[in-house]
Amino acid sequence: MDFTMLIAAFGGGLLATFMGGLQAFIFTGLTVLAAVMGGEFGAPAVGIISFGSWFGPHVAFAGAVAGAAFAMTRNHIENGQDIVTPLVKFGDPMVLIVGGIFGMVGFLIQYIVGPVIGTAVFDGLLGEGGGAGWTDSVALTVMLSGIIVRLVFGKTGLTGKTPAGEKREWVSTGSRLGFVLTYGAGIGILIGGIAATLGTLGLEGGVAEAAYLFNMTPVIGFAVAAISLIFITCGHYFEGWHHIVLPAGSTAVILFTAGAGPIAAIIGAAITGMFTAFLGEWAAKTLNSHCDTHIDPPAVVIFITQLINFTILGGLIVPALF
Repeated sequence: MDFTMLIAAFGGGLLATFMGGLQAFIFTGLTVLAAVMGGEFGAPAVGIISFGSWFGPHVAFAGAVAGAAFAMTRNHIENGQDIVTPLVKFGDPMVLIVGGIFGMVGFLIQYIVGPVIGTAVFDGLLGEGGGAGWTDSVALTVMLSGIIVRLVFGKTGLTGKTPAGEKREWVSTGSRLGFVLTYGAGIGILIGGIAATLGTLGLEGGVAEAAYLFNMTPVIGFAVAAISLIFITCGHYFEGWHHIVLPAGSTAVILFTAGAGPIAAIIGAAITGMFTAFLGEWAAKTLNSHCDTHIDPPAVVIFITQLINFTILGGLIVPALF
């Protein structure tokens, strides 16, 4: 464990609380895109800044979620699900400190579920040292941190309190379901096609720069999706899609790398896109309806689907078929 980064994580959680969780996450996307496009010069920034102690969602966003929940208990905001309001607004140092503490908590959790538990449990399947990547440990940490925050600061329970006489909806149905599956498939087709094109140019055509971008395709998609959330801060209705594009891109990269071909990569990404879009609706309705703190639905989806991608598809299915 890097103890310098652990100490820095306090500042990362504090600053994100100062800024507001959504704004901090948008900066995650901005710094990821800049770092990836910087090639070898930007590579260190991905792990240290974008997914590290500055803007890593397990540190920054998770810290800001905790800060918002604590701000609710001090009557600064009505509901701890408010991840948009910059909490600098209230001038309360304890709110910032709570965000900083949970930034450090997130750093520790990610280290435990990734390099420690992942390596111990999954190295046999994914190869020595590969077990740390058994899923997206950052997303898993955001989910676990949100659950801890709900249990510590919330009063509505893990799945919320449905008002008397109101029928609880757990999954989307009807036209909403059709809409969700449509945009899930479309995003999957897009990122799958981009991955397949870059893969053809890079892996088969021998263009090193294209091969690099091919491997980074899921992260590039994630970055663009994170940046697009700025529409929410501008007052527009918008929906997140980073939980769709990142797993769908991963599916495409895994399949194409295995030699399945461009069409299989696109189809696989489309299927993952529809699955993640549906799962995102379920997670939002189950964990973020009638609640008073934020458990991040996209993080739940990314954790589940990247477990499927990395461990089941990449670790079991692909080696057996190709």
